[in-house]
Amino acid sequence: MRSKALLVSNILATVYSACLLFIFGGAVIQAGGTSALYAIGEYFRSAFELLDLVGISLSLLTVLYVFFVLLCIHVALFVFGGLIGWISYAGKRSGGAKFAAVLYLLGTICFPLYLYFGLPITIVGFIGGGKQKEINKAAKEA
Repeated sequence: MRSKALLVSNILATVYSACLLFIFGGAVIQAGGTSALYAIGEYFRSAFELLDLVGISLSLLTVLYVFFVLLCIHVALFVFGGLIGWISYAGKRSGGAKFAAVLYLLGTICFPLYLYFGLPITIVGFIGGGKQKEINKAAKEA
C-alpha cells in the first residue's frame, strides 16, 4: 500500500515543475538550447559593458544575476525532487520521499517569491513521507 499524501505531493510537484519549465525553459528551448544560453551570456556581457560606459552602478545587474541564479536553483530542485518523489512512491520508500520534501523545502527557501506554491508541496511531501513510513511499518508487522 502507498501513501495518498505522497501521491498528492508528487502530482503537485510534477504540475508545478512542468509549469516552471514551460514558463522559464520554453524560451531557451524555442531559441535552440545552447545557442540561447550563449546569447544570454552575450547579452549580460554587453549589458555590463554598457553600464560601465555610462557609469551606472552595477549593483542592479548583480541583483538580477542573483535572482536568475536562485530561480534556476529553484527550478532544478523542484524538478529533481519530483523525480526522487516518484521513484520513492514507486518503491514505497519513506526516506526518499522525505529527501524529496527536503529538496522542495530548499527550493522554496532559495526563491521565496513562490512561497505560496512551494510550501504546500513541501508540507504535503513531509506528511506523505511520514505516512509511507507508518504504512511500511504496519505492513512489516502484519
